[in-house]
Amino acid sequence: MSQEEIKKAAAEHRPENLVVVWGITNEQYLEVGSKTVIEGDPSWSGPLAGESLNLKVFHVFEPEIRNQIPQDVYDDELMLLELAVGEEKIEKTIDMMKTFRSQLIRT
Repeated sequence: MSQEEIKKAAAEHRPENLVVVWGITNEQYLEVGSKTVIEGDPSWSGPLAGESLNLKVFHVFEPEIRNQIPQDVYDDELMLLELAVGEEKIEKTIDMMKTFRSQLIRT
């Protein structure tokens, strides 16, 4: 989704009713993307510049998300990525998401 689409979804459904689920594993992309949907666009160049949506962020490998995906779909679509990424990076990614969620501003 683009920043514009995220902003529109937040306006239509209210931020407290939305979550962001990442599938990427690049730490820099996860950090920038998560900060963008939480605090606003850090580059001040996109539609979310100055827009603190305070959205909750998760990664598809987190148990809260993974357990909601049918096993056959997970096996077909995500298992290879999980094996390629490895347990250590997955744990680091999950910890990163938990840290972002712990820093959310409560409204």
